[in-house]
Amino acid sequence: MGCGPGESGASAIVATRVEAALDQTGASLQEPALSVEIVARRLNISPRYLQRLLEMSGMSFTQSVNELRLRKALALLTEVGDGPRRISDIALQAGFSDISHFNRLFRSRFGDTPSAVGGLRPRTGEGA
Repeated sequence: MGCGPGESGASAIVATRVEAALDQTGASLQEPALSVEIVARRLNISPRYLQRLLEMSGMSFTQSVNELRLRKALALLTEVGDGPRRISDIALQAGFSDISHFNRLFRSRFGDTPSAVGGLRPRTGEGA
């Protein structure tokens, strides 16, 4: 089954817009008030259109933000550092404000705790 006239061009435009939306979201991960409205405004599109674009990629805005933050946390956990790092610091650097929520999402996504993946020792109350 082939594409109709203009379909491949439209698909390329949508793919480019999805990529731009994910790039803008990734660049804004540390903003505590990050929202679909903020990202949409920066891309000069409506919030609803942004939501539809991301849904075409298979994830909601919140799922996209969480996935990007988890990937950043994983990268921070596995990079060679100068000294001891705390899980709470890494979670905050990745844009999470709730350490318990971060720990739950991380374990669900990667199958292990942040402290086990990063070879770090959690501070009391930081992770299991």
